[in-house]
Amino acid sequence: MQKLYILIAIIIIIFILNFFLKKKDHFQNQPTYILWTGGYDSTFRICQALIDEHKIVQPIYISDIIDNIPKNNNERRHSQKNEYIAMQKIRKEIYKSFPNTKKNFLPLIDIQKINVENNIQYHMNILKKQKRVRRTTCQYGAIAQLCKNFNQKSSIPKFIEISVEKEPHGSMMYNTIHNKVDCIQDKCYLKKNLSSHDQSLNIFKYLVFSTLNYTKKNMLDISEKGGYKHIMKLTWSCWYPKNNKPCGKCIMCRERII
Repeated sequence: MQKLYILIAIIIIIFILNFFLKKKDHFQNQPTYILWTGGYDSTFRICQALIDEHKIVQPIYISDIIDNIPKNNNERRHSQKNEYIAMQKIRKEIYKSFPNTKKNFLPLIDIQKINVENNIQYHMNILKKQKRVRRTTCQYGAIAQLCKNFNQKSSIPKFIEISVEKEPHGSMMYNTIHNKVDCIQDKCYLKKNLSSHDQSLNIFKYLVFSTLNYTKKNMLDISEKGGYKHIMKLTWSCWYPKNNKPCGKCIMCRERII
């Protein structure tokens, strides 16, 4: 009888081990979702994940108008065409310089239409009143909606990486989020025990702030060490190009270091 119990215990242990090994393999085979624009920060993260971390990378680009309402065109970016060209050049150079990444660099998901729901817009309005975002209608509301859409029919949480950098002057999103996250190595997630004052930040609960502890100089140093600094030179930063060339005046042009 004792031998039977031992045999049953062994079978149960083997079953449990197989379950967790299969679960581990499932997570390892899941792609790393990264918001990509062909810009400096997001391209760094694409390269780091592909080349340094050997991840399967699923880039996502939002091509819908998300920066402002149609009648206020003065603050809307005019760089979409240049971003597409930059992403194509960067992908081509990654394949050329690091051919082993080709199977792991998945085709771009282009989100051409995204409708921000009332609930997310409500929290964006609160964040604007709290001076945590510049505008109620901007990329962050659309990104929060994208995360929600990705997770509506998923039993396993799908996190999307966004490239927010640590600069000396501090971007608004960096200032909003940097002390509201828990970090595992370089991956920072929104805290689960936010105060009542911070509850509207929960619209970003599926975001991973993977460059939150990096400055642009940090990224450049890592890219040089990893052998992809030349790829960083292909990135596009300018929001308001003139004749398909950087304007040299917008904040993105002024902050560019390569």
